[in-house]
Amino acid sequence: MKLFKLAAAGACVSVLAAGSISPLVASAVEPTPVGRRVTFQQRGSLVSVVPIEHLTAGELTQYLNSTGMRPPPAKYGIDAYRVVYRTITPQGGPTTASGLVAFPRRTSRLELVTFLHGTNATKNTTASVAPTSPDRVRSLMFAGAGFAVAAPDLLGLGVGPGRHPYGDTASETSASADQLIAARELSAALGRALRPEVLVTGFSEGGRITLSLGRALQRGEVPGFRLRAMAPVAGPYDLVGVELPALVDGQVSPFVATLYLGYFLTSWSRLIHLYDDPSEVFLPPYDQVVDSLFDGTHPIQEIAAALPTSPDQLVRPEFLQSLTHPTGALGERLRAADTICTNWTPQAPIHFFTGSADHDVPATNAQTCQTKLTHRGAHPTITNVGPTDHNHTAELAYPQILTWFTSLPH
Repeated sequence: MKLFKLAAAGACVSVLAAGSISPLVASAVEPTPVGRRVTFQQRGSLVSVVPIEHLTAGELTQYLNSTGMRPPPAKYGIDAYRVVYRTITPQGGPTTASGLVAFPRRTSRLELVTFLHGTNATKNTTASVAPTSPDRVRSLMFAGAGFAVAAPDLLGLGVGPGRHPYGDTASETSASADQLIAARELSAALGRALRPEVLVTGFSEGGRITLSLGRALQRGEVPGFRLRAMAPVAGPYDLVGVELPALVDGQVSPFVATLYLGYFLTSWSRLIHLYDDPSEVFLPPYDQVVDSLFDGTHPIQEIAAALPTSPDQLVRPEFLQSLTHPTGALGERLRAADTICTNWTPQAPIHFFTGSADHDVPATNAQTCQTKLTHRGAHPTITNVGPTDHNHTAELAYPQILTWFTSLPH
């Protein structure tokens, strides 16, 4: 295991292996050759660590307030790092991913919050890369309250290689679980003690991952960690029954539905081969550009400007209608993804947050998931933060989630 030293706040992390490295430069580790089996011990191991934030409590409070969110004043200064760690591809091969890990400046044994971000089509706008990212803001809010934080960028985002397998529950879960292991390795190297309990929260796409990661933790699939509580926010938990029909029938804003469908269909075609040529699913002239728009290099504004304003202008009508009752490999994989609400009984507290004017992810997603989990003997609750849209739902929910996590007994 690599050893790290941390000098005074603001100093760089140094790797003591074949020598140390210069400030703010990541350590180099030879990648595992493709095709060689990745052992569990390798998954989650650190490849590099780069300091990205060092803030006093006052500086952090000012930073959080400047973003429009109004959490309580930070209790602690924080130190945050971009980590690159080993994980697996959707096919089970070796790869790396990046993410943010943050620690409060306190000495007690720390509870760990993992924050899971929403839909993001651009590599350089993740929590570990972009200082103004809402995901960095929400992550550091928890650190300033005294929690250790792990916020994975997920595969293909941040400084990770390749493209993001958007909406692929299995790889989103494995990348998130492996970052917990990376956070533990870094905390041990820095002399910071982590408690085994994990508080899991995520927004939108990350709301789904909250449930899937929580399930993995409860089942003991991430050794050394266990589930403490879950707070999913505005997530599409029921893809087959709620979200996909809503994308097609106009419940979701047509402009937003077009973006979601372009991203989802191009990503899933690489997973289960939905088409040989984009023209089989997408209408001209968008069939010529839609795949390249979601390669991780284009900002969302550029993607939006290049696509039409409604799904029926982007997707062929017969394929669009098939999404309301998906069959074949697509239907099978979607139904497997939706088992996050049907094939387990959460033993830890679970608290959904929704907005009644959310026209990206209808609140019905949380209501149907709550019903299914209740029938299995769980006790999920839902807080409606009011008549607000998708992004503002998160802004209103996260200070409440911080209060809830802080109030939970140790």
